[in-house]
Amino acid sequence: MTLEFEKLTHDLEKMALSSVRQQARRDQLVADYRQTLNQFAEEWIAIQTALSTAKRKSDDKLYRSARPFDDIHPLNAAIDPQTPPATATIIATDGSQIMPDRHAAYLYYLINVGGIIYPHGSGEPPQVFSEPEIVYPDDTDEAIINFNSNSGTVSIERDLSEIGTLADKTFANRHLPAPILSIVDQRLLYWPIGNQGNVDNTAVTKWGKSMTKVKDAGALLAGYIDRPGTIGVTTLLRSLSAENRSDFDWKTLGTKAATGGLIDTDIFREILQPGQRSKLFVNISKPNEGFPNQDEANEVCFFYLNPGVSGKQIARVDVPRWVADLPDGVENVHALIISQCRIIGDYPYVLARADEMAVVGRQDASELNFMLDIIMQRHGIASDITAKQGSKELARGGRTRHDGL
Repeated sequence: MTLEFEKLTHDLEKMALSSVRQQARRDQLVADYRQTLNQFAEEWIAIQTALSTAKRKSDDKLYRSARPFDDIHPLNAAIDPQTPPATATIIATDGSQIMPDRHAAYLYYLINVGGIIYPHGSGEPPQVFSEPEIVYPDDTDEAIINFNSNSGTVSIERDLSEIGTLADKTFANRHLPAPILSIVDQRLLYWPIGNQGNVDNTAVTKWGKSMTKVKDAGALLAGYIDRPGTIGVTTLLRSLSAENRSDFDWKTLGTKAATGGLIDTDIFREILQPGQRSKLFVNISKPNEGFPNQDEANEVCFFYLNPGVSGKQIARVDVPRWVADLPDGVENVHALIISQCRIIGDYPYVLARADEMAVVGRQDASELNFMLDIIMQRHGIASDITAKQGSKELARGGRTRHDGL
Protein backbone atom coordinates (compact mmCIF):
# COMPACT_ATOMS: atom_id res chain seq x y z
CA MET A 1 0.00 0.00 0.00
CA THR A 2 1.34 3.45 -0.93
CA LEU A 3 -1.64 5.68 -0.07
CA GLU A 4 -1.52 7.04 3.50
CA PHE A 5 -5.24 7.27 4.22
CA GLU A 6 -4.90 8.89 7.65
CA LYS A 7 -3.51 12.02 6.00
CA LEU A 8 -6.77 12.44 4.10
CA THR A 9 -9.19 12.27 7.04
CA HIS A 10 -9.43 16.04 7.58
CA ASP A 11 -9.99 16.75 3.90
CA LEU A 12 -12.61 13.99 3.63
CA GLU A 13 -14.54 15.56 6.51
CA LYS A 14 -14.43 18.94 4.77
CA MET A 15 -15.52 17.27 1.53
CA ALA A 16 -18.54 15.73 3.28
CA LEU A 17 -19.62 19.09 4.77
CA SER A 18 -19.24 20.74 1.36
CA SER A 19 -21.41 18.03 -0.16
CA VAL A 20 -24.14 18.70 2.41
CA ARG A 21 -24.17 22.40 1.49
CA GLN A 22 -24.19 21.60 -2.22
CA GLN A 23 -27.13 19.24 -1.76
CA ALA A 24 -29.13 21.89 0.09
CA ARG A 25 -28.57 24.37 -2.74
CA ARG A 26 -29.43 21.72 -5.31
CA ASP A 27 -32.67 20.82 -3.51
CA GLN A 28 -33.76 24.45 -3.58
CA LEU A 29 -32.92 24.75 -7.27
CA VAL A 30 -34.92 21.62 -8.05
CA ALA A 31 -37.90 23.00 -6.15
CA ASP A 32 -37.69 26.27 -8.12
CA TYR A 33 -37.48 24.50 -11.48
CA ARG A 34 -40.33 22.18 -10.60
CA GLN A 35 -42.48 25.17 -9.75
CA THR A 36 -41.79 26.58 -13.22
CA LEU A 37 -42.48 23.18 -14.76
CA ASN A 38 -45.87 22.96 -13.09
CA GLN A 39 -46.74 26.58 -13.79
CA PHE A 40 -46.14 26.26 -17.56
CA ALA A 41 -47.10 22.59 -17.91
CA GLU A 42 -49.67 23.29 -20.63
CA GLU A 43 -48.94 26.91 -21.53
CA TRP A 44 -48.03 26.09 -25.13
CA ILE A 45 -48.09 29.66 -26.44
CA ALA A 46 -45.82 30.87 -23.63
CA ILE A 47 -43.49 27.95 -24.30
CA GLN A 48 -43.26 28.77 -27.99
CA THR A 49 -42.66 32.44 -27.21
CA ALA A 50 -39.88 31.57 -24.74
CA LEU A 51 -38.20 29.28 -27.25
CA SER A 52 -38.35 31.92 -29.99
CA THR A 53 -36.87 34.55 -27.67
CA ALA A 54 -34.12 32.20 -26.53
CA LYS A 55 -33.22 31.32 -30.09
CA ARG A 56 -32.98 34.99 -30.97
CA LYS A 57 -31.05 36.23 -27.93
CA SER A 58 -28.81 33.32 -26.94
CA ASP A 59 -25.32 32.49 -28.16
CA ASP A 60 -25.86 30.24 -31.17
CA LYS A 61 -22.71 28.24 -30.38
CA LEU A 62 -23.80 27.43 -26.82
CA TYR A 63 -27.56 27.16 -27.03
CA ARG A 64 -29.01 23.69 -26.42
CA SER A 65 -32.60 23.24 -25.34
CA ALA A 66 -35.68 21.06 -25.67
CA ARG A 67 -39.01 21.62 -27.40
CA PRO A 68 -42.19 19.70 -26.61
CA PHE A 69 -42.88 17.27 -29.44
CA ASP A 70 -46.63 17.82 -29.15
CA ASP A 71 -49.31 19.14 -26.79
CA ILE A 72 -50.82 15.75 -25.96
CA HIS A 73 -49.04 15.45 -22.59
CA PRO A 74 -48.11 18.31 -20.24
CA LEU A 75 -44.49 19.15 -19.47
CA ASN A 76 -44.76 17.47 -16.06
CA ALA A 77 -46.36 14.26 -17.36
CA ALA A 78 -45.44 10.91 -15.80
CA ILE A 79 -46.59 8.28 -18.29
CA ASP A 80 -47.03 4.62 -17.35
CA PRO A 81 -45.85 1.94 -19.78
CA GLN A 82 -48.43 0.14 -21.86
CA THR A 83 -48.58 -3.63 -21.99
CA PRO A 84 -45.81 -4.67 -24.41
CA PRO A 85 -46.70 -6.44 -27.65
CA ALA A 86 -47.29 -10.19 -27.28
CA THR A 87 -44.40 -10.86 -29.65
CA ALA A 88 -41.61 -8.65 -30.91
CA THR A 89 -37.96 -8.74 -31.95
CA ILE A 90 -35.32 -6.73 -30.12
CA ILE A 91 -31.86 -6.30 -31.62
CA ALA A 92 -29.03 -4.65 -29.70
CA THR A 93 -25.33 -3.99 -30.30
CA ASP A 94 -22.41 -2.65 -28.32
CA GLY A 95 -18.74 -2.18 -29.11
CA SER A 96 -15.33 -2.51 -27.54
CA GLN A 97 -11.77 -2.09 -28.74
CA ILE A 98 -8.10 -2.73 -28.20
CA MET A 99 -6.46 0.64 -28.66
CA PRO A 100 -3.24 0.93 -30.66
CA ASP A 101 -0.09 0.91 -28.54
CA ARG A 102 3.09 2.41 -29.95
CA HIS A 103 5.11 0.50 -27.35
CA ALA A 104 3.75 -2.88 -28.46
CA ALA A 105 5.41 -5.29 -30.86
CA TYR A 106 2.87 -4.81 -33.66
CA LEU A 107 0.97 -1.75 -34.86
CA TYR A 108 -2.76 -2.48 -34.98
CA TYR A 109 -6.05 -1.87 -33.28
CA LEU A 110 -9.08 -4.08 -32.89
CA ILE A 111 -12.80 -3.32 -32.83
CA ASN A 112 -15.26 -5.90 -31.61
CA VAL A 113 -19.03 -5.46 -31.96
CA GLY A 114 -21.19 -7.76 -29.90
CA GLY A 115 -24.93 -8.09 -30.05
CA ILE A 116 -28.08 -10.05 -29.48
CA ILE A 117 -31.30 -10.80 -31.34
CA TYR A 118 -33.98 -11.32 -28.71
CA PRO A 119 -37.33 -12.95 -29.67
CA HIS A 120 -39.65 -11.23 -27.19
CA GLY A 121 -42.65 -13.34 -26.18
CA SER A 122 -41.82 -16.41 -28.28
CA GLY A 123 -40.10 -18.52 -25.65
CA GLU A 124 -37.25 -19.14 -28.09
CA PRO A 125 -33.65 -18.57 -26.95
CA PRO A 126 -31.93 -15.36 -28.12
CA GLN A 127 -29.14 -15.39 -30.68
CA VAL A 128 -25.88 -13.70 -29.72
CA PHE A 129 -23.03 -12.72 -31.99
CA SER A 130 -19.59 -11.13 -31.92
CA GLU A 131 -17.86 -9.59 -34.93
CA PRO A 132 -14.18 -8.61 -34.42
CA GLU A 133 -12.13 -6.63 -36.93
CA ILE A 134 -8.40 -6.02 -36.73
CA VAL A 135 -7.04 -2.94 -38.49
CA TYR A 136 -3.37 -2.53 -39.43
CA PRO A 137 -1.29 -0.70 -42.05
CA ASP A 138 -0.38 -2.52 -45.22
CA ASP A 139 3.24 -3.06 -46.28
CA THR A 140 3.90 0.31 -47.93
CA ASP A 141 5.94 3.01 -46.20
CA GLU A 142 3.21 5.56 -46.85
CA ALA A 143 0.57 3.38 -45.20
CA ILE A 144 2.75 2.85 -42.13
CA ILE A 145 3.55 6.56 -41.81
CA ASN A 146 -0.07 7.62 -42.30
CA PHE A 147 -1.64 4.87 -40.21
CA ASN A 148 -4.13 6.70 -38.03
CA SER A 149 -3.81 5.12 -34.63
CA ASN A 150 -5.29 8.05 -32.69
CA SER A 151 -7.54 6.80 -29.88
CA GLY A 152 -10.26 9.30 -30.81
CA THR A 153 -10.37 8.00 -34.37
CA VAL A 154 -10.60 4.41 -33.12
CA SER A 155 -13.48 5.38 -30.84
CA ILE A 156 -15.35 6.94 -33.76
CA GLU A 157 -14.79 3.82 -35.86
CA ARG A 158 -16.10 1.69 -32.99
CA ASP A 159 -19.23 3.84 -32.75
CA LEU A 160 -19.86 3.58 -36.48
CA SER A 161 -19.33 -0.18 -36.34
CA GLU A 162 -21.88 -0.44 -33.52
CA ILE A 163 -24.70 1.29 -35.35
CA GLY A 164 -23.62 -0.06 -38.75
CA THR A 165 -23.78 -3.63 -37.48
CA LEU A 166 -27.11 -2.86 -35.81
CA ALA A 167 -28.51 -1.56 -39.11
CA ASP A 168 -27.18 -4.56 -41.06
CA LYS A 169 -28.58 -7.07 -38.57
CA THR A 170 -31.91 -5.27 -38.51
CA PHE A 171 -32.25 -5.22 -42.27
CA ALA A 172 -31.19 -8.85 -42.60
CA ASN A 173 -33.77 -9.90 -40.00
CA ARG A 174 -36.62 -7.64 -41.07
CA HIS A 175 -38.76 -10.75 -41.65
CA LEU A 176 -38.79 -11.57 -37.92
CA PRO A 177 -41.90 -10.85 -35.79
CA ALA A 178 -42.83 -7.17 -35.59
CA PRO A 179 -42.46 -4.75 -34.03
CA ILE A 180 -38.69 -4.86 -34.33
CA LEU A 181 -36.84 -2.61 -31.88
CA SER A 182 -33.19 -1.92 -32.65
CA ILE A 183 -31.35 -0.35 -29.75
CA VAL A 184 -27.84 0.97 -29.24
CA ASP A 185 -26.16 1.85 -25.95
CA GLN A 186 -25.54 5.53 -26.64
CA ARG A 187 -27.16 8.70 -27.93
CA LEU A 188 -28.61 8.86 -31.42
CA LEU A 189 -27.59 12.48 -31.95
CA TYR A 190 -24.05 11.58 -32.95
CA TRP A 191 -21.63 14.49 -33.17
CA PRO A 192 -17.99 13.28 -33.00
CA ILE A 193 -15.02 15.59 -32.84
CA GLY A 194 -12.14 14.61 -35.11
CA ASN A 195 -8.38 15.02 -34.79
CA GLN A 196 -8.29 18.75 -35.55
CA GLY A 197 -11.03 19.62 -33.08
CA ASN A 198 -13.63 19.85 -35.84
CA VAL A 199 -16.77 17.82 -36.30
CA ASP A 200 -16.15 14.65 -38.30
CA ASN A 201 -18.87 15.20 -40.90
CA THR A 202 -18.01 11.98 -42.71
CA ALA A 203 -18.75 10.03 -39.54
CA VAL A 204 -22.02 11.94 -39.04
CA THR A 205 -23.08 11.06 -42.58
CA LYS A 206 -22.29 7.37 -42.07
CA TRP A 207 -24.19 7.38 -38.78
CA GLY A 208 -27.23 8.94 -40.48
CA LYS A 209 -27.16 6.36 -43.27
CA SER A 210 -27.27 3.57 -40.69
CA MET A 211 -30.26 5.21 -39.00
CA THR A 212 -32.04 5.40 -42.33
CA LYS A 213 -31.28 1.74 -43.03
CA VAL A 214 -33.04 0.77 -39.79
CA LYS A 215 -36.03 2.85 -40.90
CA ASP A 216 -36.01 1.16 -44.31
CA ALA A 217 -36.16 -2.20 -42.53
CA GLY A 218 -39.47 -1.14 -40.98
CA ALA A 219 -38.02 -1.23 -37.46
CA LEU A 220 -38.08 1.07 -34.47
CA LEU A 221 -34.79 2.63 -33.35
CA ALA A 222 -33.71 3.84 -29.92
CA GLY A 223 -30.55 5.05 -28.22
CA TYR A 224 -30.33 4.31 -24.49
CA ILE A 225 -28.27 6.61 -22.26
CA ASP A 226 -27.84 5.26 -18.75
CA ARG A 227 -26.60 8.37 -16.93
CA PRO A 228 -27.43 11.37 -19.10
CA GLY A 229 -26.01 14.76 -18.23
CA THR A 230 -28.08 16.84 -20.64
CA ILE A 231 -29.88 20.07 -19.73
CA GLY A 232 -32.36 20.59 -22.58
CA VAL A 233 -35.52 20.65 -20.46
CA THR A 234 -33.78 22.60 -17.69
CA THR A 235 -32.76 25.21 -20.27
CA LEU A 236 -36.35 25.40 -21.53
CA LEU A 237 -37.57 26.04 -17.97
CA ARG A 238 -34.91 28.68 -17.46
CA SER A 239 -36.12 30.41 -20.64
CA LEU A 240 -39.67 30.38 -19.27
CA SER A 241 -38.56 31.90 -15.97
CA ALA A 242 -36.76 34.74 -17.78
CA GLU A 243 -39.99 36.64 -18.54
CA ASN A 244 -39.84 40.25 -17.31
CA ARG A 245 -36.30 39.83 -15.96
CA SER A 246 -34.06 42.59 -17.24
CA ASP A 247 -30.97 41.06 -15.64
CA PHE A 248 -31.31 37.68 -17.40
CA ASP A 249 -28.10 36.55 -19.12
CA TRP A 250 -29.25 35.15 -22.46
CA LYS A 251 -25.71 34.62 -23.74
CA THR A 252 -24.95 31.83 -21.27
CA LEU A 253 -28.26 30.07 -21.86
CA GLY A 254 -27.69 26.44 -22.74
CA THR A 255 -24.69 25.95 -20.45
CA LYS A 256 -24.60 24.06 -17.16
CA ALA A 257 -23.23 27.16 -15.47
CA ALA A 258 -26.49 28.91 -16.32
CA THR A 259 -28.56 26.18 -14.64
CA GLY A 260 -26.55 26.24 -11.44
CA GLY A 261 -25.12 22.83 -12.30
CA LEU A 262 -28.59 21.29 -12.40
CA ILE A 263 -29.33 18.71 -15.11
CA ASP A 264 -32.61 17.32 -16.42
CA THR A 265 -32.41 14.12 -14.40
CA ASP A 266 -32.40 16.14 -11.17
CA ILE A 267 -35.92 17.31 -12.05
CA PHE A 268 -37.35 14.09 -13.49
CA ARG A 269 -35.98 12.09 -10.58
CA GLU A 270 -38.63 13.81 -8.48
CA ILE A 271 -41.43 13.20 -11.00
CA LEU A 272 -41.06 9.75 -12.52
CA GLN A 273 -41.95 6.62 -10.59
CA PRO A 274 -40.46 3.23 -11.56
CA GLY A 275 -41.44 2.34 -15.12
CA GLN A 276 -42.74 5.80 -16.00
CA ARG A 277 -41.48 8.11 -18.73
CA SER A 278 -41.68 11.80 -19.41
CA LYS A 279 -43.39 13.39 -22.37
CA LEU A 280 -41.51 13.43 -25.66
CA PHE A 281 -39.23 16.34 -26.49
CA VAL A 282 -37.26 17.41 -29.55
CA ASN A 283 -33.58 18.19 -29.15
CA ILE A 284 -32.84 21.81 -30.10
CA SER A 285 -29.21 22.13 -31.14
CA LYS A 286 -27.00 22.79 -34.14
CA PRO A 287 -26.29 19.07 -34.60
CA ASN A 288 -29.99 18.20 -34.67
CA GLU A 289 -30.61 20.90 -37.24
CA GLY A 290 -28.12 19.16 -39.50
CA PHE A 291 -29.46 15.63 -39.12
CA PRO A 292 -32.70 16.26 -41.08
CA ASN A 293 -30.68 17.71 -43.96
CA GLN A 294 -29.64 14.15 -44.75
CA ASP A 295 -32.96 12.52 -43.82
CA GLU A 296 -35.69 14.64 -42.22
CA ALA A 297 -37.01 11.53 -40.46
CA ASN A 298 -33.74 11.32 -38.49
CA GLU A 299 -34.42 14.40 -36.35
CA VAL A 300 -33.71 13.23 -32.80
CA CYS A 301 -36.38 13.29 -30.10
CA PHE A 302 -36.09 11.99 -26.55
CA PHE A 303 -37.85 11.16 -23.31
CA TYR A 304 -36.66 10.48 -19.79
CA LEU A 305 -37.33 7.15 -18.14
CA ASN A 306 -37.24 5.63 -14.67
CA PRO A 307 -36.15 2.09 -15.60
CA GLY A 308 -35.92 0.56 -12.14
CA VAL A 309 -38.29 -1.39 -9.93
CA SER A 310 -37.52 1.05 -7.13
CA GLY A 311 -35.46 4.17 -6.58
CA LYS A 312 -34.91 7.25 -8.71
CA GLN A 313 -32.39 6.29 -11.35
CA ILE A 314 -33.18 8.14 -14.57
CA ALA A 315 -32.17 7.22 -18.12
CA ARG A 316 -32.73 9.03 -21.41
CA VAL A 317 -34.09 7.33 -24.51
CA ASP A 318 -33.46 8.88 -27.93
CA VAL A 319 -35.73 8.08 -30.86
CA PRO A 320 -35.78 9.47 -34.40
CA ARG A 321 -38.77 11.43 -35.65
CA TRP A 322 -40.01 8.52 -37.74
CA VAL A 323 -40.54 6.55 -34.51
CA ALA A 324 -42.16 9.56 -32.82
CA ASP A 325 -44.57 9.95 -35.74
CA LEU A 326 -45.79 6.34 -35.62
CA PRO A 327 -49.12 5.88 -33.77
CA ASP A 328 -47.66 3.38 -31.26
CA GLY A 329 -43.96 3.98 -31.90
CA VAL A 330 -42.93 5.63 -28.63
CA GLU A 331 -45.37 3.49 -26.62
CA ASN A 332 -43.83 0.29 -27.99
CA VAL A 333 -40.27 1.53 -27.38
CA HIS A 334 -41.23 2.43 -23.81
CA ALA A 335 -43.00 -0.86 -23.10
CA LEU A 336 -40.31 -3.08 -24.63
CA ILE A 337 -37.46 -1.31 -22.84
CA ILE A 338 -39.24 -1.63 -19.51
CA SER A 339 -39.91 -5.32 -20.19
CA GLN A 340 -36.18 -5.75 -20.82
CA CYS A 341 -35.27 -3.88 -17.65
CA ARG A 342 -37.51 -6.17 -15.60
CA ILE A 343 -35.38 -9.17 -16.61
CA ILE A 344 -32.34 -7.96 -14.65
CA GLY A 345 -33.71 -5.09 -12.56
CA ASP A 346 -33.00 -1.61 -13.89
CA TYR A 347 -31.13 -1.91 -17.19
CA PRO A 348 -32.15 -3.47 -20.53
CA TYR A 349 -31.09 -7.10 -20.66
CA VAL A 350 -30.29 -6.93 -24.38
CA LEU A 351 -27.79 -4.11 -23.81
CA ALA A 352 -26.14 -5.93 -20.91
CA ARG A 353 -25.84 -9.04 -23.07
CA ALA A 354 -24.52 -7.06 -26.05
CA ASP A 355 -21.88 -5.51 -23.80
CA GLU A 356 -20.91 -8.97 -22.56
CA MET A 357 -20.45 -10.15 -26.14
CA ALA A 358 -18.50 -7.02 -27.13
CA VAL A 359 -16.12 -6.46 -24.24
CA VAL A 360 -12.46 -7.16 -24.90
CA GLY A 361 -10.58 -7.64 -21.64
CA ARG A 362 -6.89 -7.65 -20.80
CA GLN A 363 -6.78 -11.43 -21.05
CA ASP A 364 -8.28 -11.25 -24.55
CA ALA A 365 -5.62 -8.74 -25.57
CA SER A 366 -2.85 -10.92 -24.16
CA GLU A 367 -4.12 -13.98 -25.98
CA LEU A 368 -4.45 -12.02 -29.23
CA ASN A 369 -0.86 -10.81 -28.91
CA PHE A 370 0.29 -14.36 -28.17
CA MET A 371 -1.55 -15.56 -31.27
CA LEU A 372 0.10 -12.76 -33.28
CA ASP A 373 3.52 -13.80 -31.97
CA ILE A 374 3.01 -17.40 -33.08
CA ILE A 375 1.87 -16.40 -36.56
CA MET A 376 4.63 -13.79 -36.97
CA GLN A 377 7.32 -16.24 -35.87
CA ARG A 378 6.00 -18.73 -38.41
CA HIS A 379 6.85 -16.10 -41.04
CA GLY A 380 10.23 -15.27 -39.52
CA ILE A 381 9.19 -12.04 -37.75
CA ALA A 382 10.47 -11.58 -34.19
CA SER A 383 8.37 -9.58 -31.73
CA ASP A 384 9.90 -6.61 -29.97
CA ILE A 385 8.26 -4.40 -27.36
CA THR A 386 9.72 -1.24 -25.84
CA ALA A 387 11.52 -1.24 -22.51
CA LYS A 388 8.76 0.93 -21.06
CA GLN A 389 6.07 -1.60 -22.00
CA GLY A 390 8.12 -4.49 -20.69
CA SER A 391 8.55 -2.76 -17.34
CA LYS A 392 4.83 -2.07 -17.11
CA GLU A 393 3.92 -5.67 -17.79
CA LEU A 394 6.42 -6.85 -15.20
CA ALA A 395 5.08 -4.51 -12.52
CA ARG A 396 1.44 -5.23 -13.31
CA GLY A 397 2.15 -8.91 -13.05
CA GLY A 398 2.74 -8.39 -9.34
CA ARG A 399 6.56 -8.54 -9.46
CA THR A 400 9.29 -5.95 -8.93
CA ARG A 401 12.39 -5.54 -11.03
CA HIS A 402 14.74 -5.89 -8.05
CA ASP A 403 14.71 -8.73 -5.60
CA GLY A 404 14.05 -7.64 -2.05
CA LEU A 405 12.35 -4.35 -2.94
